[in-house]
Amino acid sequence: MVRSALGKTGTLSNANYGMLLSIPGLILLLAWVLLPLFIVIGLSFYRYDNVSPVRFIGLLNYQEVFSNPDFPKILLRTFEFSFGSTALSLFTSVVVAACLNRIGSGSAVFRSLVVMPWAVPLILSGFLWAWMFHPSFGPISDLLLRSGLRDTALNIYEDPISSMVGVIIADAWRRIPFLAIITLAAFQAIDQELYDAARVDGADSIDTFMYITLPLGSRPILIGTLITLMFTFRSIDVIYSMTPGGGYAKSTYVMGAYLFDNLYEFLNFGAAAAISVILILLTFVIGSLFIYYTLKRQ
Repeated sequence: MVRSALGKTGTLSNANYGMLLSIPGLILLLAWVLLPLFIVIGLSFYRYDNVSPVRFIGLLNYQEVFSNPDFPKILLRTFEFSFGSTALSLFTSVVVAACLNRIGSGSAVFRSLVVMPWAVPLILSGFLWAWMFHPSFGPISDLLLRSGLRDTALNIYEDPISSMVGVIIADAWRRIPFLAIITLAAFQAIDQELYDAARVDGADSIDTFMYITLPLGSRPILIGTLITLMFTFRSIDVIYSMTPGGGYAKSTYVMGAYLFDNLYEFLNFGAAAAISVILILLTFVIGSLFIYYTLKRQ
């Protein structure tokens, strides 16, 4: 076994030496990730509400979560928010990356502008977009009224659809820079000779984008999309800063808000742990299906 890890000269190869050096960091990383995960899973089987004594109750916390009559609606809103934000982020990122990829000189300035929203804290971006969507003095509502697209002011505080659309736009705005940079890197890694050969064959810009740029850049884009989707499932900052308490008729009350209330408002730590485990399982299943579909497609 030792000899198999060594090269012909009896020394470690570069690859094996690198793996050996990474073992301590990998152990720390696994401990950092797995230890809290095991604690949360274990806590989900206990009654721990800061009122009654801590005791083992098995699956009762999960039963309490699933028996909540609002749970199906909360789960549906979570999917609406997560997939809506991810889809908007993906579409905008591809458009932005395609534009930046065609810009020659000065592209560094535009890249810096694209990354700027990423530096804004999520809760602060929520307050910013809450002001922009405000029905009385928000610029978005005013623009819609002046353009004739709406007869009444856009009100995210009294219209369930507007509430969900508003938080989706605000959350996507914060996540677009991450996905746009990944997409731009994927586009710039494509061999320029492929474009030259396509133009010789009579392909225009749309043809090269649809049949060269997107297919060859799809893998990094899909990985970035999966990461974005996982982040949106646990998002709560924008939602709570724009629509406190879940908005009008709980229209933006997602799983993250449900977890937050059980943890900080009701102090029901066992139920909060159960909700966390459910969220982890959801992201794992969706991520696995996403990866399976991607590998099968490629």
